[in-house]
Amino acid sequence: MQRSDVERLLRRVAPAIGMNDGQLAVVLTMIDETRPSDWTDPTMEPVCFSMQTNIAYQTGKDERSVRRVEKILEQNFGFIRKEVAMNGRRCRYRRANGEEFRQGIVFTPLIEAIPRLIRLEADVASGRIDRSVVKQKISAAKRQVKSLLMELQPRHPNSQVLSELAQQFVGWPTRFYASVSARELKDHLDEVVSVVDKLKAFASTKNEESARPDKDVRQYIQDTTQEKIVTCNDPVDIRTARKRADMIKSMAQPTGSADCSEKQYAKPDRVHKDDVHRFGSHLTLKTLFNLCSDDMQMQIMISQGDRPNLDERDFINAAIDRLQPLGIHPTAYRDATDQMGEIEAMLCVLLIDRNRFHPVTPVLSPGGALRAMTRRHAHGDLHLLQSLFGLMKRETTA
Repeated sequence: MQRSDVERLLRRVAPAIGMNDGQLAVVLTMIDETRPSDWTDPTMEPVCFSMQTNIAYQTGKDERSVRRVEKILEQNFGFIRKEVAMNGRRCRYRRANGEEFRQGIVFTPLIEAIPRLIRLEADVASGRIDRSVVKQKISAAKRQVKSLLMELQPRHPNSQVLSELAQQFVGWPTRFYASVSARELKDHLDEVVSVVDKLKAFASTKNEESARPDKDVRQYIQDTTQEKIVTCNDPVDIRTARKRADMIKSMAQPTGSADCSEKQYAKPDRVHKDDVHRFGSHLTLKTLFNLCSDDMQMQIMISQGDRPNLDERDFINAAIDRLQPLGIHPTAYRDATDQMGEIEAMLCVLLIDRNRFHPVTPVLSPGGALRAMTRRHAHGDLHLLQSLFGLMKRETTA
């Protein structure tokens, strides 16, 4: 590992090992004073010969602070070994026999600790990914809460339950800083999911009381009860600023050259439109589950937990969990949800995930495919239902 790699590694793991900014600045300055070739030559030891006065000047500290940091680096972190003269002198010269004599701060212990630090770096990176996934799930659940409130409150303006849930929603933080722990994020996710459950229970109760579907309640609430994704061919108007997330309208191939596999993989097989309509009118969550990859099915079941029935949120959470393994950047998925809604973005991930193993044109760049599908949707040229039907047909004939 080269000297620059060691410096980069220390910057990444410093917070995890409890190294503050002042200590990090000193150790990086000392490393920068070593000879680069000594870090890659197994016969040499990297040594800092610079005096404490010079290190203090370069870091903007006093000599006493530098001495204190050196002690911490040696005794607490175990990254250095001090081999200096009695008066603290550090030097390097060649003896008469040609041997090189060295006195200074030796970084061999740090080299020996590198495998442990690399493992720690992987854990830190995994933690960042976990935080990102939880934050995406929080955002998705909050969008669901907002949409449900916008649809239910006009129908039941005097409901105390909705009023309390709306106040709870308004009181939630709009963003999370790095200081917020992963545990706090997960606790907040549980809180938001609890509100979603209460809103769905409220909507279900009102539907049962009226003994008929409520036109202003999101269709997917009724569909979830009936385990249907699509119940009719005509779109239903609702009072939301966003397009219906659960109305499966479209899908087409991503843009690209004629021989681009991302373009070809999504090209639906030639089918009769009546077959597609029949498929859409009977598309249940169970059917959709069977179309998912094994990995996505596992994530769906994890999200479902102890609940007896599948829920569209389980598919959304599973899609979010699949982003990192597929190499899809979170911004690509966020752009997709902003453009087409949660449900359709989830279906795009489902199709991309499954079509990685397409027998003819497998998806080679999942992130690029999702961005291309988002552009297609913006042009009104995306046919998701037809692609799902093609996937189902391929499964039954396999």
